[in-house]
Amino acid sequence: MDVKNFTELGIEKIQEIFDQGWNDIEFIEIVFREWSKINQKKLDTEYARQMKVERVDGDLDKFSLWLVDNIYLQIYCNGNDNVIVKEFCVKYFGYKDENTSQS
Repeated sequence: MDVKNFTELGIEKIQEIFDQGWNDIEFIEIVFREWSKINQKKLDTEYARQMKVERVDGDLDKFSLWLVDNIYLQIYCNGNDNVIVKEFCVKYFGYKDENTSQS
């Protein structure tokens, strides 16, 4: 699975989320949640492929764990949206700049 197979939010949408005034943790979570929403069909397909079972609405806890374990670190964190979020966190929330512009 490649990060290029997923749609990115882009800087304008991330800026829009930031402008809503969230704290750093909420900002990070909301950006990932929005990224997940626009990629829901691809995520459902990948979940079904890996888990060998179709995703259903009632499996939110199981799906959420799978999402964090299999998508957040391996896919999302390697994408441009995550780089943009890191840059916002350095600029606005006082995070230390540790190779934020890798992509």
